[in-house]
Amino acid sequence: MKLEEFLKENLKNINKLRRFLLSNKGLVYGILTHKNADPDAVSSMLILRNFLVSLKNTVYLILPEGLNAASKNVLNNLDINIDFINPYILQWMNNFIDMYIIVDTSSPIQLGQTINYVYEKPYIVIDHHQPGQLIRNSMISLSYRVVSNCELIYLMLRDIWWFNPLEATICITGILYDSRRFVYIDKYIFEVIDELINIYNGNYEKAFNALQKRMDISERIARLKGAQRLSIKRIGEYIVATTHVRAFEGSVARAIIDLGADIVFVASSNEKLRVVGRATHDFVKKTGISLGKDIMPIIGKMIGGGGGGGHDTAGVAEGTGKPKDVLKITLNILERILRKLNNK
Repeated sequence: MKLEEFLKENLKNINKLRRFLLSNKGLVYGILTHKNADPDAVSSMLILRNFLVSLKNTVYLILPEGLNAASKNVLNNLDINIDFINPYILQWMNNFIDMYIIVDTSSPIQLGQTINYVYEKPYIVIDHHQPGQLIRNSMISLSYRVVSNCELIYLMLRDIWWFNPLEATICITGILYDSRRFVYIDKYIFEVIDELINIYNGNYEKAFNALQKRMDISERIARLKGAQRLSIKRIGEYIVATTHVRAFEGSVARAIIDLGADIVFVASSNEKLRVVGRATHDFVKKTGISLGKDIMPIIGKMIGGGGGGGHDTAGVAEGTGKPKDVLKITLNILERILRKLNNK
């Protein structure tokens, strides 16, 4: 079994975290994730919270900037009612928290203002993105390149805890979301799903349906405006697209990839400038360019955000500036990287 191979290869790091969590009971934990938390992040938080509470710990779930629309839909469809802590409340609660656990997040910028509290305490990172700055100062970290963070949570808890059917279903939901219903896979993902269904009685149909919702009118308008403002450039054999919207950057980027772009950058500017990138697997495979490692960290530094991050095919950076100007810079950076590859 590939799962057994993974656990054997990485047992030292996994056991280090397991031993710590099992031997340190009665603590107050703060579990937090990235801004606009998606179902993979939220599912990771919920499962980890249940495990820690079973060990007689007190656990607070912290959201830097709320949930995204898909997460709200999942929680509503699965009838889960959770109280989340926001940064304003956290400033009063920070003194009572012994330790933070960061899930599904690689870069400090993704934690917003909550990073100031995290750095005051020891913290653990459980993340499946390109390794980022957060790992450097963490007390313990699990950082493996799998499709979803829920897979890491499952692999860490697999032999020390029993998932109830709802927890297994929640875990399936997170995996489905980040894999885009298995458009993206790794060599462990189907074994994890199989165990969640056949050992822990996870409900695949319920998890799948929890993610289903017709886009509301504001998201549909954002997608159409993004397409209307689209700039297209061909660089060699690749189609590169850029656009700007006020919100729903990730949704707009996915739509443009589906329209035929190899790589797209979508900028928005409200209180902060935000640049979201998406690329096809074929683009990443042929070029070796990773959005999360090679492009978004550069963009983040150039726009004063202190760095960006993400996956090979999806990344984000935040800072300040005008969307159109930043998109020109982003396009120039991509062109330089592609030229270097062509000249090798």
